[in-house]
Amino acid sequence: MKRVLSLLLICLCSYGVMAQLPINIGIHGGTSSNRIKVKDIPQAIGTRAHTGYMLGAFARVNLGKLYLEPSFNYSHKESVVETKNEGEKDYNLKMNSFDIPVMLGFRVLDLSILKLRAFLGPVVSFPKLKDISEITDVDSDKTNWRGKLGVGVDVWKLTFDVDYEKAFKNLGHELKAPRSFNFTLGLKII
Repeated sequence: MKRVLSLLLICLCSYGVMAQLPINIGIHGGTSSNRIKVKDIPQAIGTRAHTGYMLGAFARVNLGKLYLEPSFNYSHKESVVETKNEGEKDYNLKMNSFDIPVMLGFRVLDLSILKLRAFLGPVVSFPKLKDISEITDVDSDKTNWRGKLGVGVDVWKLTFDVDYEKAFKNLGHELKAPRSFNFTLGLKII
């Protein structure tokens, strides 16, 4: 019984110390509006945006007005390729990826319960395109770098971010750099 009480006391003290540290750890998820443009594909006339999703975890290191926020996310993005002929079906471009964004942020407004933030930074992505062999030959199993710019609001332990993300290079000869608008809701666990 003494061991259990000692362990419980150590856990409570550790939690109290963690609460005082300038580090937040949490989970987040959200939705996105994505577009992957195509070029030089004879049967395609264009693309239109489609909805995707993202799930992940983040750590925020608070440095006064500045903060550094690395994350690890799994994301699913889609875009629809429209075809020329009326009888042909449209193609869905699907891209699943593991993303590692590292955001540098600035607190614009810092009240006790409400914080308004602005952030930007790089995202390294490891994408895998699906269902694309029907319209083009692309080797998409390579690292893709993106940039991200956005704003966020923290209310108590909840976070809400809106950002724009664009890749720095094309996925292949026929596929242009993907871009997306992301809407993310998170919960700070620590």
